[in-house]
Amino acid sequence: MPPWVLIIFVVIGVLVVLKILFALSLLSVFPVTGGAMFHPSARVRVKTFLDHVTMKTGDLLIDIGCGDGRVLKEANRRYGVKALGFEVNPLAYILARFRTMGMKGVEVKWMDFWKVNVRDADVVFCYLFPDVMGRLTEKLEGELRPGTRVISCNFPLPGWKQGNVVFPQSSRHGDPIYLYRFSGDNRSFAVEEKNRGDE
Repeated sequence: MPPWVLIIFVVIGVLVVLKILFALSLLSVFPVTGGAMFHPSARVRVKTFLDHVTMKTGDLLIDIGCGDGRVLKEANRRYGVKALGFEVNPLAYILARFRTMGMKGVEVKWMDFWKVNVRDADVVFCYLFPDVMGRLTEKLEGELRPGTRVISCNFPLPGWKQGNVVFPQSSRHGDPIYLYRFSGDNRSFAVEEKNRGDE
């Protein structure tokens, strides 16, 4: 058998195994996610979020459903924040741990974020499915401190006053990013946009 045929078989075998692992990782977390798939935030979306939400060194960013950890990594790198992510998908968790390995102030936990109180967060980032947004709103209203900023990719928080909405400059990844600040009494108000001259 020619070597190139063997190489093709090995590559196909590896791809099949990876596909099976991906499917198994989705099935293993279905009861928690309700079928929501691991879908990494595009770099342009992460950049847009970080361009519009200024953080201070030492602030705590919590990413609920942190996927491969890219939001944690970029926020820590740009602003020096403490970044804490929760992920239940084993494949995404491994990727996030690998991506953030050795980064001071970044922690990834293999946990269901519904079981975690996010009261200490200065910023909460989420990219979840519409089916859970109502439940998420109730969780945040019961746990957040006034002044906490909440960033939601693609889907608004039901019942919250609309904050600023920004759109990444991308034809493929131009879906809205909703920016809120929790006030406690009237639920939310708009997050201030960063002065682009600060960059």
